Amino acid sequence: MRRLISYLLGTLLALACAPLQAQAVVVIGSFADANNAAALQATAAQLDFAMSLQDIDAVQAQSNGQQLHRVVLVPWSDDDIRSLLQAARANGFRQAWIAEIQTPNGWSEQPPLLEASASADLQDEQPQGMAKATAQTKPLLPLYRGAAPASAAALRPAESRRKGNTDLTFRLKAFTSSSSVPVTDLNLLQLGNRRGDSALDLRTMLQHDVGRWSFELAHTTLAQHGDGIVLGQNASQSEQIVVSDANRALTLTEQLNAGGRHRSLHRLDRFNLRWRSDRWGVTVGRQAVSWGSGIVFQPLDPFNPFAPTAVDRDYKPGDDLVLVERLFDKGHDAQLLHVLRRDNSGELASANASTAAKWHGYAGLLEFELIAAQHYDADFIGLSGRIPVGPAVLRGDIALRRGVANTTGTQTWGALGVINMDVAFPWRGRTVYAFAEYFHNDFGLAQIPSPLATLPDDLQAGLQRGEFFNLMRDYLAVGGSFEWHPLLNQQLTVITNLHDSSSLLQTQFAYDIGQNQNVQLGWIGSTGGSGDEFAPITVGVLPMGQPVTQGGGDAVYLRWAGYF
Repeated sequence: MRRLISYLLGTLLALACAPLQAQAVVVIGSFADANNAAALQATAAQLDFAMSLQDIDAVQAQSNGQQLHRVVLVPWSDDDIRSLLQAARANGFRQAWIAEIQTPNGWSEQPPLLEASASADLQDEQPQGMAKATAQTKPLLPLYRGAAPASAAALRPAESRRKGNTDLTFRLKAFTSSSSVPVTDLNLLQLGNRRGDSALDLRTMLQHDVGRWSFELAHTTLAQHGDGIVLGQNASQSEQIVVSDANRALTLTEQLNAGGRHRSLHRLDRFNLRWRSDRWGVTVGRQAVSWGSGIVFQPLDPFNPFAPTAVDRDYKPGDDLVLVERLFDKGHDAQLLHVLRRDNSGELASANASTAAKWHGYAGLLEFELIAAQHYDADFIGLSGRIPVGPAVLRGDIALRRGVANTTGTQTWGALGVINMDVAFPWRGRTVYAFAEYFHNDFGLAQIPSPLATLPDDLQAGLQRGEFFNLMRDYLAVGGSFEWHPLLNQQLTVITNLHDSSSLLQTQFAYDIGQNQNVQLGWIGSTGGSGDEFAPITVGVLPMGQPVTQGGGDAVYLRWAGYF
């Protein structure tokens, strides 16, 4: 017995004296609630990170006196940490970061302690396909699902992958909005003093994986009702909806019913086949891509960017494309992209296509992207950079474009760019998020004429293609979010035109009414005088001298979404 006790004491002493070793990991989520961490851990185990992992674990950490539960990806080697970070972000965890775990003699079977590090310690990440029960990390701008295809089950046994795996999920969404119509509005006789719009859609998402192959399909059945249809518009200012494939290579939208104030349709928003190896990936079909690091404005993302006031950002509209990806050492990667489009006559046209190449890499603390493209037959060059500054993150994007409208033949180069900074921090036991962003567009107007004259060709082309959403050149966007309760979050964004000082204000309350259900109640308003961009803009004058305006007016909206 004495020998046994001595042996046990010696073993414990050896363990206690064992040197601590640092293990680099990728953190994909940080939670105050252990149940949320467990849910994300289970979800992450079903994703394909394109490389073998040692473990996916939930570990404990201390930050500003608060006990946190973090979900981490553990590589087999520290040399793979940058590649793993990139793979995590490709799977939708865009706020993932690198930290270190201190363990005796390597990885421990017990939950180890994580070194406190970045401001991102305070951020909560959402498992894909689930509604999270914590504060969103960006005001009015949650990360959309489907930014990159997440083929399943890299961690499943090889035999299971060979047999194939099928995932079937659903999202049901209802949206309604009501906005005031100024008495001078061009459409007052058609609309009255209120405009109302509503939509209901069911999204069915199917993904089937066999070995290195993955097939993805997302089908949407949509019903719309309201004044937007009367005006010939696709959606309200806060709800972007795709209702036509007129210029896409594949016609995957079919109208079911249409009337003066209603319509219904169904369409395929994802329809692609993907092959992946440890270093290569090839995607063919309808898929979504997103480049750049803008928060409100996206100068480096001409592929169906979200409007600054868009509420529904769950899924970005897909394009018909061929995408080739190559992963290099130390987290560097390259993408070659070709987007096919039709012209107004319905024919596939090279002048309407986009061919782009992107290099993503790291230089010390700096994360950067280099982009060169031929977009709608016009040259496009871009540079993006992200670097931590204390507890915050500083980002900058700049794009140089040889015109926008390919029909003008202009050789004039113009610049678009953003610079932004955001930070998350605790305050009285709650999470606070804040950001500021400056945006410049050389193709915008320096002054809005009154009444509004014909817009320049480049600006008009950008507005029609959904690449621009504002008329002028310089804007400042500030905002933030506050967690009133783990289930209730308030968000605010203010976009100010720096030429006329008019502003657009958007605020909303988001409440998680169930594990997989969320409801958002919001308001959009504006400030400014006559002729300012965010006030009613004068577009004409009646014979008696009264102005005729367009735009302006406050709006309220309600959105419910359930994920199954």
